[in-house]
Order: sequence, then C-alpha cells, then structure tokens
Amino acid sequence: MQEINSKKSRFRALYSEHRDKIYRLCYGYLHDESMIEDLFQHVLLNIWENLDSFRGEAKITTWIYRITVNTALTFSKKQKRLESIHHNRGDFSTFESSKSLEPGKDPLPALRDLNSCISKLEKQDRVIISLYLEDLSYKQISDVVGISTN
Repeated sequence: MQEINSKKSRFRALYSEHRDKIYRLCYGYLHDESMIEDLFQHVLLNIWENLDSFRGEAKITTWIYRITVNTALTFSKKQKRLESIHHNRGDFSTFESSKSLEPGKDPLPALRDLNSCISKLEKQDRVIISLYLEDLSYKQISDVVGISTN
C-alpha cells in the first residue's frame, strides 16, 4: 500500500510540474481539440504505467518528453489509419507572413498560424520544433528524439 501511495505522490508531482508542457507538445502534434485531449490522456496513462521503470539515467523531463513523443507518434499513426478509412483531410490554411503580433493584440490568431505552419512539417521536424519551443537544449532534444545533436 505504501508503494502505491508513493507512486501516486510522484505522479501527482510530475503531473503538476509538467502537464502544461505535455499538453503543448500534444497540441503541437495534433490540432483537433478532442484528439488532443485523448492524446494527453494516453500520455498520462503511459507515464503512470512506466513510472516504476524510470531508472534515473536521464533527466525526468527528458523521460517525460520521450514518452510524450513516442505516444504521439503511435497515436498519430492510429488516427491516420482511421482517417484514411473514413475520409480525406482537407488542405491546411495558408500562413500569411505579413501578420505580426502587435502589443495588446490577441496572440491566439498568431499562435494558430504558427501551429498551422508547424503542422505542415514532417513528423520528426514537428517534434523537434515543439521541443525547441519548450526551450529544451539541443542535447535534450537529441536525447528525446533519438538523433545526433548535429
């Protein structure tokens, strides 16, 4: 019983500290709000299920990002298969580079434009830019994605 309470405490602490980052990564990967919520829940479930296997060889944030990325890749593959069965996706809206964020202006349209541009990238590039926007170092990004720093 003590172990379960300890695991719950560790999970709650990780959730409190990292939920926003995990959600932003999910959002960077998908664009349908209900799918983002599903992916977010899958990531949390995978973190919970694998929490006891964390060996501390990497930083906990790197481990969490890696679970998030791997879950997003798997989730995305499943969704694409389902989408191809049900319907074809439409084109993404075009990004107008002349748009700029003015002081006091609502940042949401600019963030949507950025997200639209990111969504057009290849999967690995989307992951890399999302991690970069989370202020991870090149080393941390390479550890999460599994590529060389160069």
